[in-house]
Amino acid sequence: MRTLLVINDNSSEAIHAAEFALLIAQKIQTRILLFNTFEITGKPGEKAPTIVAKICMGDCVASERLHYLKSPEKELPDFTPRIEEFDISNMNESEVIGFVNRNPVWMIIKGMGEVIPTANARRSLNIHTVLNRVLCPLLLIPAKWQLKKIERLAYIADLRYCRIQIVRYLAELAGLWHAALSIVHRSASGLPDITENYADILFREEVSNKVNYDQLFFYKVKEKAPAKAVDAMINETPNDILVLVNHRFHFEEIVGRYITEALPPHITIPLFIFPY
Repeated sequence: MRTLLVINDNSSEAIHAAEFALLIAQKIQTRILLFNTFEITGKPGEKAPTIVAKICMGDCVASERLHYLKSPEKELPDFTPRIEEFDISNMNESEVIGFVNRNPVWMIIKGMGEVIPTANARRSLNIHTVLNRVLCPLLLIPAKWQLKKIERLAYIADLRYCRIQIVRYLAELAGLWHAALSIVHRSASGLPDITENYADILFREEVSNKVNYDQLFFYKVKEKAPAKAVDAMINETPNDILVLVNHRFHFEEIVGRYITEALPPHITIPLFIFPY
């Protein structure tokens, strides 16, 4: 069974991301795994619910997030996902990467705060180090983004290097809400732009004909400045999720060199990043 892995640092951002994971898990009927980056403490006898898989040694003390997600008001009418948790507070990034690559993780989900935490804050997993070496994509959820039905996704890429396997993955995700999926063309640095006619032919023959999704579209973003282009895709179109490929083409000019604990201020919607 495919797994949605949620990074849980016991913050409000983590529970916000987990709530969106619940919506996805309910639609694709899969399980959620909370990756706890902190050591759970609790009162004697405050055990995890019995339906939680014992994936740690001995008895597990359930985190507050697990109890919250499994509260009666969070029960879903059609399918209630199985929710498990795993303590990674003593694991390094290499051990986490090994775990992810050995298991059927379909997506990693992480809540993002508004500011980078101080050095003495709770332990944080270096999520970009993990992304550099895993085989599944990472979905980053801004703290202030309101949970909603997804209506539009935008995959930003140079159409000449658009990855069909990513488009197929996104089509499956978009299909959960029958959302529109757009391939947004921006020429890679150093390459000449493409004409509208050639772009239409390339999209139809090399992308659309190879992906069976009736809500797949293409357009060229007119704004040249990266920040203005992103603003247009968020506020004018508007899209609900932006998609990039790690370290490819427009990643660094939109996100920066690395993913930190906070998204750039101009990214106010979820950011979905696929491995290089």
